[in-house]
Amino acid sequence: MLLVKGTVISNKRLLKYASAEYHLLRILAPEIATSCRPGQFLMVNCGSDMLLRRPISVHSAKPDSGEIDLLFAVAQSPKPKVNISLHAEEKAVPGAGTRWLARRIKGDYVEMLGPLGNGFRISDNSNHILLIAGGIGIAPLQFLAEECIKRGKRVTLLIGERDALGIYPASRLPGKIEYLVATEDGSNGYKGKVTGLIPRYISSSDQVFACGPQAMYQAIARLAKTCKWHDDIQVSLEVRMGCGFGVCYGCSIKTVQGMKRVCRDGPVFNINDIIWQEVKL
Repeated sequence: MLLVKGTVISNKRLLKYASAEYHLLRILAPEIATSCRPGQFLMVNCGSDMLLRRPISVHSAKPDSGEIDLLFAVAQSPKPKVNISLHAEEKAVPGAGTRWLARRIKGDYVEMLGPLGNGFRISDNSNHILLIAGGIGIAPLQFLAEECIKRGKRVTLLIGERDALGIYPASRLPGKIEYLVATEDGSNGYKGKVTGLIPRYISSSDQVFACGPQAMYQAIARLAKTCKWHDDIQVSLEVRMGCGFGVCYGCSIKTVQGMKRVCRDGPVFNINDIIWQEVKL
């Protein structure tokens, strides 16, 4: 675990979708680029007004150049709340941290703690990897896809969103990946939720990795139980974190092995180990 002050190389808005924007932040941070693994995350300092750091997955890492990419969603700024007695704008509004991060420009410094957590576990015996992303869930799966391609694995990515405007650009994915889209309104690819595509590809896959909303995870868990899939389905959880390294216990969840800390024991877990009715992401 390192405390690093990285230098911003670029900051691009990839998508503007519904009430949020997706930003891709590239940072020069050689210490992190050479030590992080797919599925790990960083605790990012998002300005002096923010008491706690913000957990953000490593989207991509380039050890040769020392660069890392962070992909994050920025909610539209809500109307400011005004304290009548003080006549001062309240700074602690939801999404303030990522909005600060979205305003960084080339040459700015960003302080980060990491890499943290346990990442995805790729088996040497796996040949076909199935990735399932729900919306911004592509964030940690890009890094994983790149690593699997390097190891000579066949990779299929299923990605779902409400409509075509929210789909991650295919041009940013590794060239050798098989990429399939699901949109709930049918404006791009398969019409329906991304989980509707899973039965077509699960039988040929050796490992399954997913990142997305809790409803998607629960649907995958039900499908896995019904279809009697193999047990190696790994999911990345995004929960509110205080410290990011297991001291505060603020991100604890219930599993079949007892209470686990997402920041230290995860964020990657086997889907069958989580007691989903007790988890609120």
